[in-house]
Amino acid sequence: MFRVVVYAEGPGELTGRDTSRQRAPGTPLTENELGSAHLLVRRCLERARSLAPELIQFEEPLRSRGKLARGSMLHSRTTLRPLLFWADEDLRPDLAIVLVDADGKEDRQAELDSTLQDLTVEAVASVAIQEFEAWLIADPQAVKAVIRKPLSPPKPPERLGRRQAKEFLQQWSDEHASKQDPAEIRRQLVQECDLDTLARVCPAFAEFLRRLGSARL
Repeated sequence: MFRVVVYAEGPGELTGRDTSRQRAPGTPLTENELGSAHLLVRRCLERARSLAPELIQFEEPLRSRGKLARGSMLHSRTTLRPLLFWADEDLRPDLAIVLVDADGKEDRQAELDSTLQDLTVEAVASVAIQEFEAWLIADPQAVKAVIRKPLSPPKPPERLGRRQAKEFLQQWSDEHASKQDPAEIRRQLVQECDLDTLARVCPAFAEFLRRLGSARL
C-alpha cells in the first residue's frame, strides 16, 4: 500500500460521509471517511504517478497538542514542521500532502517550500489561489452534473477575490442543492471534475500535479 496523509486548512476539505469517530494518528481511513481533498489527491496521484487508486491508503495525520491542524497552523514553520515528523518510523507515511489557501498572500508557496526542506518524509505543499474552492468550481461541467444547474463564476477561478469561490459554492449549493450535504457536494465535485480542465484554468492546480509528478517517491 502507498500510505498518504493529508493536511488541509478547513474541515470542508477533510470531511467525509462518516464523521462519528476520532481516529488515532496513523489509523487507515475508510472510504466513507475520505473528504474532498483526499479524493482529489487520489485522482491526482493516479494521474501524475500512475498509482492504482486501490493501492493508495490515506491515514489519520498527526495532531498539534491533541487537535487536528487547520487554518493558520499550516502556515507557520513552528507548528507545521512537527506535524511532518514521525518519531515512530512504522507510522511514517510514504507521502504527506499540505493543502493551503493563498488568501491573497503571494509568497505563501515559497514560505511552505522553505518549511518543507530537509524532512524525513516526502512532502508536497500546494497553495490554491485564492482557496481550495476555486478548484471545486473550476469545471462548469462538473458543477452542472452535481448541482444540476449550468453555473460558472464570472471570471477565471484564480482571478476571483478572497473568499469569492467559497461564497459562490455556498450560494449555488443553497439555491440549487439545499437538500444535499455540503461535504457530499464537495466530494462529488472532485469526482466529477475533469483534471485537464482544472489544470488549464487553475495554474496552481497544474503546479500541484507537476510537484506530485516530480516528488521523490
